This record gives sequence, structure tokens and C-alpha cells, in this order.
Amino acid sequence: MKRKSNFRIPIALHIYSSLIMIALITVFVIGVFARFIINNYIETECERRIVNATTSCQAFAKAFNTSVPEDSDSIDSEVLRDQILNAIVESSDLSTDASLALFNVHDSENNFNLMWPEEFHSISTYNHTNELVAYIIDKESIDIDGLTHSISYNGDKYYYHFMRFTERNSTSSENHYEDYYLLIYINSSTYYSFANALNDAILRAIFVSVIASAFISLIMALPLYTSTKKLSRFANRIGKGNFSPLKGHIVSRELSDLGDVMNSMAQKLEKSDIEQKTFFQNASHELRTPLMSIQGYAEGIKYDVFDDEHRQEAVDIIISETTRLSGLVENLLSISKMDMSKNGSYQVKKSLLDVVDICEFVVEKVRGGFLHNGKELINDIKINDVYVYGNENDIFRMLENIFSNCLRYAESQVKFKVYVDNSDNSVVFEISDDGPGISPEVLPHLFDRFAKGADGKHGIGMALAKSIAIEHGGSIEGFNDSGAVFRIKLPIINPQEQMTYINNSK
Repeated sequence: MKRKSNFRIPIALHIYSSLIMIALITVFVIGVFARFIINNYIETECERRIVNATTSCQAFAKAFNTSVPEDSDSIDSEVLRDQILNAIVESSDLSTDASLALFNVHDSENNFNLMWPEEFHSISTYNHTNELVAYIIDKESIDIDGLTHSISYNGDKYYYHFMRFTERNSTSSENHYEDYYLLIYINSSTYYSFANALNDAILRAIFVSVIASAFISLIMALPLYTSTKKLSRFANRIGKGNFSPLKGHIVSRELSDLGDVMNSMAQKLEKSDIEQKTFFQNASHELRTPLMSIQGYAEGIKYDVFDDEHRQEAVDIIISETTRLSGLVENLLSISKMDMSKNGSYQVKKSLLDVVDICEFVVEKVRGGFLHNGKELINDIKINDVYVYGNENDIFRMLENIFSNCLRYAESQVKFKVYVDNSDNSVVFEISDDGPGISPEVLPHLFDRFAKGADGKHGIGMALAKSIAIEHGGSIEGFNDSGAVFRIKLPIINPQEQMTYINNSK
């Protein structure tokens, strides 16, 4: 046998571990999916701003080129440079979505001269921009393919786009050409810093939530724990035979439903326990009466208390009481078998039975009792080829008990009527007598165990008849109509089911 561990995980720990798992899953989602989404959003946003800035600069460059005279080749490079710088400084149309770097390239080696931002505005900005432009040109060269590119520089990620601003030939004989370019760029570090700060804030919030959930789970689990302990004590009390109902408030709806079910179970167990004790008390009483009678007459015969004339009478009484005792024990065993079948601990053996054969057999068995008591048995069997599924001995005992009861109270005759009720597809056994009927005091408890009338024997027969009828899916009722009437209904097996049962029995 496997030994149970003394350690049990508290229910609060179950709740808390569930919350921890939720938090870990949330962290995983933030770490994987959220980071991917944020990175994709930053890239899309930077490209959008680069495009807006490029569009603005293209419009500005077109306007500037339009304003330059057609004979601009005669314009000195220094003059053209000054005009470009003045136009940029004075312009209000350039987009602020991205940073701008204006530079010119004056040889084939991509040696450049940064023109904007100017050095005298901010030496740090000028140096940083100059280094960035040099780094990009060195790593990627000047690419004016119209696409947005990205590059990492000093730990930051930059999105950039090159645009040719204008191109003018220098009047100096020493330079063959001089190109002007705009570098439109965005440092995305601020976006990533914000994203990282947001992730940190979310992680801190999760950490705080986990700590808070620990206290909440303890608060929630405490009444749940007390309720389960209360139900456990209640179940232990039921096991010891104390069926008093559970009192007090149960915090959980499910546990409250369980408490109601256990209360209902306790009531049924208490009722069953009372019935069982009453049954044993009544059975003991009923068994003791014939046993005492048998013992008394047997001792009288042994010690010659009776003379020859009364000795035979004593033997007859012993035989009568023995027969009564045997019938009582048999009925008690049968009704116990029905109880076990109802609880699922016993299965009654059943087969396909011809109702006509059952009726003929039971009439043949009880006819001797009617002849002995000088009473008439009237049969009215109006069925043919009707079958029921049941236990032949149990059905016979049920009908025999009803016949025995009617014979005891009948004045002169008992009627046995059998017919088919098409309304519910059942066969009806109706047994009636012409006696005084069932007394009003007995009628409500007619089928209770050990309930008997003035001339009743032991009060088991009617209860057994009801148990057998219910076991076979039928019903039984008793009422008065010019005497006592007992009506038993059993379900009929239809022809298709008959063939199935017959084929299975072969």
C-alpha cells in the first residue's frame, strides 16, 4: 500500500503559483512579441518621418533651383554656397521631422565639406554631425537611390536618406565639379529609450502585481481554507454516524453547492439509518414471536406438558409457525436483494417472460389456498403473446403476496384481471377482493415496511411487492372499490426487443 505523504500543498499556494505563472507568461509575451512590435513600430515611424522630411526638402530644393538664374554657371561657388545657406536659414518650409546635414563634395574621393549645421552655432552639434556624415560616407558611400537606410553609430541606430540638393560647376579651373547633398537622418535612440523605459515600467508593475497578488491570494484562500476544513469535519462526522446538518456560511459558490449536497446526503443517510434500525427492530420482533412460540411448544412436548390429545395440536402450531418464519425470512432476503439492486451492489437476473405463463403458474400455485379456505378465484386474463423482461421468481412472489393478502381479507371471492394498457404500453395485473377494504389508517402506509392491518402477518409482503415492481420498471397502487384493489403495471417488451432477447439467449 502506498504511503501518503504528510506534506500537503496549501490551497493558497496553488492560487499564488497560478498568478506567478500568469506573470511569467506576461513577461514572456512582453519580451518576445512586444519587443518585436515596438521595433517594427519604431522602424516604420522613422521611415515615415524620413519620407516627410525628404518630401519637404525636395520641394525646397526645387524652389531654390528655380530661383537660381539660368546663367548660374557664372556664379561663384562661394556665392552659390552662401545663397544655399541663406535659403536654408530663412526657410520656414523645411520639415522638422528629421535632422538635416548639408555638405558639398568637391572631388571624386568623396571628400566633403559640412556646410550645415554651421560650426559657430554649436560646436558639439557640428562635430557630431560631421563625424556621422564621415562615418556613413566611409561605410556606405553616398547612395541616392531614394531608399531609407539604417546604420549603427556609437551604440545608436540611425535612419538616413541621401538627397542631391543641387549641382553646379565651379568657375575655378582647379575643380571640375562641386556637388551639394542633404543627409536627412533620425537618431532612433530616443524611441528605444522610451521603449526600454516602458518595458521596465511594465516589469515593475508585474513585480508589484505579483507581490500584491500574494496578499490577495492569502486573503482569498483563508475563507476557502476554512470552508474546506469545515466540509472535511462535516464529512468525518457523517462517517461516524452523526447526521446533523452543516451550519454556517460557505464562502465559495461551488463549495456552498457541495455543502447543500452533503446536507441532502446526510438527511438521506439519516433517514436510511433510521429505516434500517427500525427494520432490524421490527424484523427482530417479527422473528422473535414465532421463535418463542416454537420454543414454548417444543419445550412442552419435551417435558410432557401436553397430553396425547393436545400434543398433535402443538406439533401443528410448530409447523405453522415454522412455515410463517420461513416465509418471513424469505421475504426479508428478497427485499434486501431489491435494496441491493437499487444501490447498484447487486444485479437481478432477468429474462424474457411470457405473461400468460406467469399468470397460469401463479393461479395454479394459489388455487390450493382458495380451496382450503372455501373461497372462489375468478380469472379474467385478456392477453396473448405479451412479454415482459424480468425475474420469474420475483414476479411470482410479488403476485403471490398480493393474492395472499386478498385471500386473507376476502369474504367469498378474489378477482384476477390481466389486460394490456395501450396508453403506456404496459401489462396490468389487477387483483381485488370483496372484503372490507383497506382501512383509512393503513392506506397511506400500505407499502411501508412492517405496516400491517388488524389481521396482517408481518408487514413485509406489500413492501416487497412494491420493491419488485419498481425493480422491473413498473408501479403498484392500492385503493378501495367494493373491497381492496391492487393494480400492478409492468412495461411490455415490443416485438423487436423480443427478437433481440430471443436471439441473444440462443
